Order: sequence, then structure tokens, then C-alpha cells
Amino acid sequence: MYDIYFIPGLCFDQRLFENLKLNSGSLHFLNWLEPDENESLVNYVNRFSKLIEVKDRKIILVGHSFGGIVAQEISKIIKPEKVIIIPSIKHSNENPLSLLMFKHFPIYKLFNRKLVLKTFPVWANLFGYNSDKGKAIFINMINNCTENYFKWAFHQVVNWENLTKNETNLFHIHGTNDKTFPIKLISDSIVIKDGSHFMIHSKAEEVGNVLNELISEKVI
Repeated sequence: MYDIYFIPGLCFDQRLFENLKLNSGSLHFLNWLEPDENESLVNYVNRFSKLIEVKDRKIILVGHSFGGIVAQEISKIIKPEKVIIIPSIKHSNENPLSLLMFKHFPIYKLFNRKLVLKTFPVWANLFGYNSDKGKAIFINMINNCTENYFKWAFHQVVNWENLTKNETNLFHIHGTNDKTFPIKLISDSIVIKDGSHFMIHSKAEEVGNVLNELISEKVI
């Protein structure tokens, strides 16, 4: 049996995964640690990886968005059986132009949780937050996130490159309607039609079916 560790996206928590129904495995849901001031991603991942109990059983990491980035970095430390990212990026070449530009023009440093919440009604439906429950969960999760973590994590997403070759079995599930990381920039992924960046919650049945296939022994 696998120990399956779920890592949510930026400012999200385990409620992101609440609609998933998996057929096997011991499920563990990780929530974010507070980053230290100016902490590097490498140092943070070293601390965060200690939340994972490395036992004799096989480990699978499932990461959403920034959680997918962190899962890939953790895999360089603990060597899980598989890493599954839903949806996320595998390297900076899959970032949209806006995030690539932020490296050179770091206006993202002006972004904060208050701005996200104030503008959320404008872009919520476009980015896949179509249900009242989904919208309420998003607002609550952002409210529960600290400003320190928000700014730190956003900086890590913008500046992550993944220059080290990852030897772990890496599987990528991505939606055709993802506005955060557009599908046209994504390579080697399992595609969910009309899936948004929030599809792990809003299209949990479809995502769960793919997850169950990937978790099963036959894909190794």
C-alpha cells in the first residue's frame, strides 16, 4: 500500500482535495509551514519534507500548482515512487509570459491578499471558481493565509526553474481551460477537457479517475 501525500497550491489547504475519492492508499494532507524571512526554497523544502514520514511503504506525492513545484523539489530529497502534479509546471519554460516577465519587472511584489480578494469577483468564473462553495472555500483559504507566506510563495513560483534533472516517475495532469498555466505551454501531460486551475475540486471525479489509474501498480 502507498502512503499518498497531498500538497495544496499557494495559500490553499487540504479542503482543495475534499471531493477526491481514491480507491487505495493511506492519505495524508499537508498544510503549509510559515516561511522564515528571505528563506530559500531549498531550505523551506528541507523543512517541509520532514512532515513526510519515510517508512518501508512506498510514497506518492500529489501536488497542486505551487504544491506541485514543492513536490518535485521534495522528490530530490526523499525519492518517492511517483510525483503527480495537478495542474502545475515542470520547469520555467511552462510558465506564461506574464510570470516570465515578472522575473525582470517584479511588479508582483506589489500584489497582496487584499488585492486578490478585492478582484476575485471579476476573475473567479474565468479561472474555474464557478460554484458558490468553491468561491467560499477560495475566499476562506486566502483569508487564512498569512501575507508573509503569500508574498514568499508568489516569489518562489516566479523564480523557480528546476535545473536539476528529476529521476522520479513524474506524471502531469492538466486542464484545457487552465488560465494560470495555459495548456498550450504544457508538455507531456494527461489532459482533462475543460479542466481549470481549480479542477482538482470542481472536476474531482474526472481527476480522481486519472489519479486512481496512476496510483495503481500497472503504470510503473
